[in-house]
Amino acid sequence: MPGRLSRIPILALALTCGTAGAHVLYFNDFQSATNDGHWSVWRTEATPTPYPGPVPRSFLGQFGNESVRFSTALGGYTGQLLLEFDLYLIRTWDGSSSGTPFDYGNDTFQVSLGAGPVLFKETFSNGNPAGQSFGSAANNAPMTGAVETYSLGYTFWDGTLGQSYHQDAVYRLALTFTHLDPSLQIDFTGLGLQSIDDESWGLDNVRLTWLGSPAASVPLPGILPLLGLGLIALTAVLRRRDQNGRYNSAPT
Repeated sequence: MPGRLSRIPILALALTCGTAGAHVLYFNDFQSATNDGHWSVWRTEATPTPYPGPVPRSFLGQFGNESVRFSTALGGYTGQLLLEFDLYLIRTWDGSSSGTPFDYGNDTFQVSLGAGPVLFKETFSNGNPAGQSFGSAANNAPMTGAVETYSLGYTFWDGTLGQSYHQDAVYRLALTFTHLDPSLQIDFTGLGLQSIDDESWGLDNVRLTWLGSPAASVPLPGILPLLGLGLIALTAVLRRRDQNGRYNSAPT
């Protein structure tokens, strides 16, 4: 989400600003089938529908009720990071259906920093009327927020209705977080899913960007007294100079 622009006193800005300029640390659109060594599970496939380009669109997946880990060394690029990726949700994701008349369980996608904090955890529905948690409300209509629907070409055979129909959605997600360790592990996980031919997911256009070092919004306790003394001394000097008329710009 974009942050709000606020006005900051010059002194505070001097104390808090970090290194300027973003830097892309990793990107993969999975058009190459070659394992880049960053993923705990590596399998790619082309979508049945080649849109949006002249070549088939490929992605990392399909995955089911499992976790896939991305690992990389950050080197000196620790601090504020931005993770962006396309999430492919394939076939009969049931969203927040547990306990409803359309109960097939809750189908959840989660992103976490290894065994650490959870960055993202939401349910998604590809048509179940129970809805999903992803969206602006507590419960949202199926496919709320998707950037594409029914575009990947995956189908599901419904034995009850005796017919096959298209069912997939694409979401563009962006997560910002702070990470100070020189190594990074991100777990992408599907939770509560049925068999992979019924409910699956994949990743595409994964990008990791370093936004800058973390801002020191509050000076260290040992620095505060020094800053206070410096401001007092500066004020005293300006007063003396003003009394001597050295910085008086009015005509004499």
